[in-house]
Amino acid sequence: MTLRASVIITTHNEGASIRATLLGLAQDRAFREGWAEVVLVDDRSTDDTVAQALSVDLPALRLLRAAPDPASPLTTRQQALDLGFRAAASPIILTLDADSTLPRDWIAQMIAPIEAGQTQAIAGPIGFAPLTSAVARWQCCDTAYYFLVSGLMARAGLGGGVFFGNFAFRADLYTRLGGFDAIGFALTEDLAFALALQRAGHRIGFAAGTARVDVRPCPSIPALVERSLRVTSGPPSALALVLTMWPLTLLGLAIATALGAGATVAAALLLRYLTGVMIVIRALGPRRSARLYVASLGYEPAVFGLAAAALLRRLARRGVAWGGKTYGQ
Repeated sequence: MTLRASVIITTHNEGASIRATLLGLAQDRAFREGWAEVVLVDDRSTDDTVAQALSVDLPALRLLRAAPDPASPLTTRQQALDLGFRAAASPIILTLDADSTLPRDWIAQMIAPIEAGQTQAIAGPIGFAPLTSAVARWQCCDTAYYFLVSGLMARAGLGGGVFFGNFAFRADLYTRLGGFDAIGFALTEDLAFALALQRAGHRIGFAAGTARVDVRPCPSIPALVERSLRVTSGPPSALALVLTMWPLTLLGLAIATALGAGATVAAALLLRYLTGVMIVIRALGPRRSARLYVASLGYEPAVFGLAAAALLRRLARRGVAWGGKTYGQ
């Protein structure tokens, strides 16, 4: 049967999760019917990632070993993704994280709009599971909000972001862009790729909540701060401007109220805060639950605490860890 989709997964010490992810993929209709493949690119793992992956009975699995070039200006993850993208044997590439839980018929859901000619790439939503920690619930609110804003920006022609944990695109687009060599160094390789696609005039669609992929949340607040350092290091864009300026309106009103600006400003602060809460609840879509409703109340205030912690961490000049390597030291 002709291949229709290649799923690219890069790994670095993902022995604890890769087996479950591949077992989930094996249940997808695309693999049961034989029209998809997995290209697993192992990026210098020192644990049992490879052994765990090979223990899964998935005939459509191809394993590649990344050997990053230390002289390359790209991150090791960009180099691993480049290897996987260029090895894909299908007309459509999907990207997935190594710790993913998939919805039913995920591949068919994601590639259908591309095969129908409705779009050239499609972004899917990301969730976090389990939701047992406050960090996980905050991350659910954060990614839902980012996905909502990105979709609106993309539809307005201003450039939206995507998650490589749930993304699909026509394979030929990567070579037409010149690959990551042309895009350049980026710790947020998914955002850089998405913005490059849109600058070149290619459309990105945004999938419904039924296509959501769940991944593991950050295990702690320090890990969340480290992640924040990486995701806020993206290139300047209209998306970054919106994501920065909107929270600052809340901060500005809060400061003005604290300085005694009066009842009108205090009322504006309350209205702005409730508007932010409602936007997050709207963004959560079918993922709404009592715990996430509560998390939405503290989402924006927590943004400022996280930003302050990330600023202090950045001032320490210890670099940003990503994919087993530290950048910017």
